[in-house]
Amino acid sequence: MKVSVAERIENLTDWFYRKNNRPLLGFYLDSQYPLYRYRGSKRHLPDGVVKPEDIVVKDYLEDCDRLYKLYEEAGGDLIWSAAPFFGLPWVEASLGCKVVANHEAGSTRSEPPENFENAPYIPDFREDNPWVRKLDEFIFELNKHSEGRYPVGVTLMRGISDLLSALYGGEKFLYRMLDSPDEVRELAGRLAEYWIAFGKHMMDGLQLFHGGTGAFFYSVWCPGSTIWMQEDASALLSPDMYDKFIHPHNVEIIKHFENAVIHFHPSRFMPLDRFVESGISAIEIHIDKGGPRAAELYQQYMKVLKVKPLIIWGDLTLNDLEFIINNLPHEGLAVNMVVSSPEEAKKIWEKTIRRYHE
Repeated sequence: MKVSVAERIENLTDWFYRKNNRPLLGFYLDSQYPLYRYRGSKRHLPDGVVKPEDIVVKDYLEDCDRLYKLYEEAGGDLIWSAAPFFGLPWVEASLGCKVVANHEAGSTRSEPPENFENAPYIPDFREDNPWVRKLDEFIFELNKHSEGRYPVGVTLMRGISDLLSALYGGEKFLYRMLDSPDEVRELAGRLAEYWIAFGKHMMDGLQLFHGGTGAFFYSVWCPGSTIWMQEDASALLSPDMYDKFIHPHNVEIIKHFENAVIHFHPSRFMPLDRFVESGISAIEIHIDKGGPRAAELYQQYMKVLKVKPLIIWGDLTLNDLEFIINNLPHEGLAVNMVVSSPEEAKKIWEKTIRRYHE
């Protein structure tokens, strides 16, 4: 059964306000590695250090059309979205981090600015920053190229702990928290200001799609102007360190946007309780290969669904999907499942959703 765009918008609006009467189901297709997913990156993106002038926006437009058609063929409740290429660490790059591409691995990484440890410094956000100008070019070209067929949504913006890790280099930010806590607190506050300015600038360039916003990776459309957050490096922190250094700034970030969604991996420490109690609009929790299965995450899912809409994304098995649908409340529940082909998606959709139309 093909779900029209209008019906998907209606269903996702109901999901966002926790009024949906069945779980929403969508599918993730193609590689999770950005340089493999966006094949145009092979044309001009070097293997090694990347500069803004190395990124040719037109190289990525054909990939957007290909992915849009692939997702439409697969069907489901969700809406694929284009976005400025999420294979680039945009915020880190604009802060002065070096960007390094590895085509064999299919991804990029950031390296700390030279001498940051000895002279830590967060610049002011500037619209004439070369990386910000390249982001603006991406948004402009995508808006024009999409012609209203699909949303142009937000790109990857890593959170405060992630940025501290990028600037200091890996786990070094943890030791800096212990050795120079005042320095890290000040930097975290400056990073929050920078993140807000960067995010607002990006949102100003995006055109709403049927009154809402798409996301770079998750195919989850949300009504209104919606930004996505993450704090993957917070998994390295103790709850006390997260509360002292990071969470107050996330609360402040949320206040500056109409809607915000947070992404989590179910790691050793996941500050879920803090966000459940915050003004966050929705929460996404991954299911990773080799990680805890849906049944093991039941308590975390229920914490969210009592008060917020939940997205469950990732490498779900059919057993995971059955557990989720049979054991979780449907109001506010959306599932985005990695599949290998549109044919697999259609089989799962037919088996799973048919029960709601019998």
